Amino acid sequence: MTSLETGIEQKDYLYAVLDLPNTAPQNEIRERYRALSVIFHPDKQHDERVKDTASTKFLEIQKAYEGESPRRSHAYKDTTPLLCVAFLTPNLCGKQFCQILFFGKSTITWVSPNRNHPSDADIHTLVYFLDAQVQKNAQQKGNQIKAVLNQWKIDHGQEILQELLKPRGSVTCAVNASSLFASGDVLKSDSRTVLDRVRGVEVSSFGVRHSIMKDLGPKTTIGLIGHAQPGSRDYISSKGTLTGTLRHQFSPRFVLELTAAFLRPHIVTAKTTYSDNENAVSLQTNFIPALWYLFPPLTTLSFGRRLFRDSLTQGSAAWTYTPASPAGRLELSVFTPKPFDLTSPEDFVHTGDRANYYSNNRPGSTTGFAAGVQTWSYGLVLSGIDSCITTEFSVSFVELALRLKASVEVGLRGAAYFLSAKWSGEKSAFSTGVGVGNKGVMLRFELSYLQQKWMLPITLSPDNDQSLALYTVVLPSTALALGYHFILKPRRRTQRAKYFDNARRTLNDEKSELKREIETTTLLLQDPARRHMDAERAKGGLVILEAIYGPAWPDKETAGLDVDVTIPLQALVHNSQVYVSGKLPKSGIRGFYDPAPASPKSLRVRYTFRDRMHFAEIPDLVPIVLPLRDHLVM
Repeated sequence: MTSLETGIEQKDYLYAVLDLPNTAPQNEIRERYRALSVIFHPDKQHDERVKDTASTKFLEIQKAYEGESPRRSHAYKDTTPLLCVAFLTPNLCGKQFCQILFFGKSTITWVSPNRNHPSDADIHTLVYFLDAQVQKNAQQKGNQIKAVLNQWKIDHGQEILQELLKPRGSVTCAVNASSLFASGDVLKSDSRTVLDRVRGVEVSSFGVRHSIMKDLGPKTTIGLIGHAQPGSRDYISSKGTLTGTLRHQFSPRFVLELTAAFLRPHIVTAKTTYSDNENAVSLQTNFIPALWYLFPPLTTLSFGRRLFRDSLTQGSAAWTYTPASPAGRLELSVFTPKPFDLTSPEDFVHTGDRANYYSNNRPGSTTGFAAGVQTWSYGLVLSGIDSCITTEFSVSFVELALRLKASVEVGLRGAAYFLSAKWSGEKSAFSTGVGVGNKGVMLRFELSYLQQKWMLPITLSPDNDQSLALYTVVLPSTALALGYHFILKPRRRTQRAKYFDNARRTLNDEKSELKREIETTTLLLQDPARRHMDAERAKGGLVILEAIYGPAWPDKETAGLDVDVTIPLQALVHNSQVYVSGKLPKSGIRGFYDPAPASPKSLRVRYTFRDRMHFAEIPDLVPIVLPLRDHLVM
């Protein structure tokens, strides 16, 4: 977000908190600020149940009036400390705290100037600093704090074990099944039966690769990679390789990586990369010390950058030099991603951090195809007889974690195309694809689980058999359709129903923080709303009879998520008028609460003006302007 957009957002937030139009003069802003400060000032509250909520609202109003950013104000609300725990390191003791743990209402936040988590020595020297309002309840919170710390130790220990060596493994088993689909003329006269065709299927190659990585510091990483492929025709691969890697990040933009093979031939690879927000440059060279006279060695120089400031289009160029081909190999490509949303603009509400578009805490669509990213890629390769033109199109459905890709390559050696589909979960992934080219027809399956990968490439024909390729596409397509119908679609519906169930439970739970905040805020606004209503009714002005804030299209899934906002809306009436900006969601208005922030919302209002009935249904990002002639009920 640019500084200009941030400034506009701060200004909109100021007016939304004070319930004023963006054109309100300064004296009206001061008047509204004083009125709201009197209502929510903690010293004016005699009921202990509403003091905490009043303090939070008062601070929010004060910060908004002073021009604080909405992100900072909301952060204060989420991290209002019930207890602050500070960790000291021996060398900083007496100077400053290096770790502060905020036990908030629903989250735990670390504030650390030197590292993300405390060490064992920090935990050993634990010092408690209690907020003044919570100090009297510190003993009751003791067990809760101990439980949180113990759970943190367990989770942190698991993270350490997972990140200690970062093990990665892959197994590749290539199968030659061309005998199953070979024509009768190709097979021998005594090998034309079905059983003989099945017996002709064989494993053409088998390879195992495993790697471990170890962080020596925040900028340095070492790794060890082993690869074995017995039976390979390649002399180097058939012996196996064992390589070590050293990676050091000199700065956020400059990285150097060195790789050396411990077995003969001792291949050494050096790679350096420089990248910033707009450009990326990489230089990689491979050489064998015993063949030092082959100079210059195999070298690849690549460059990429964002082509336009107002677009995500990226371009890249790579040139590879080999001693056998002085002209080298030149690759040019253009990459254009484009997010899409097939729903109407009101179907989903984007409210910043509360409803991250790509997070799992949003309902999403029923089918899962509503939103995603489509990408076009075009490339040109200049390398003698291997020169070709490539085109690739892919579409990713973020709600299903599914990616479909199709690519075409046309060159001097002929044409080739590849179709693939990949599903990615939190711990596992599965992909399948079909490729057709001058090397034959290939069917590929890939399964990943916990950073371990199994690959199964199957050669169906050594020739470019278009008919066989067409029939082969049916297999992964059928698997994709069945997987979507029986696995992905029911899973999407379950996630959607779970989202609304959790929101409904939070809204209706008598002990939930949201329920308590709704009740206390309504109680705080009850007296001013009553005074406004009496004054408006006496002069035939604007009287709010009923106001409901909830899902725009109520159905079985969204049932029970409506919030009665009659009192908060009546409290906004000023001189027989109500105006609330539509640039921010209405959940930011005091007394308006949204238990399901990522689903579309609307405000339904029944009111009287000049003793005549009016009704309005206002979408979430449309300004509230009352009264209007269009709302009149005939």
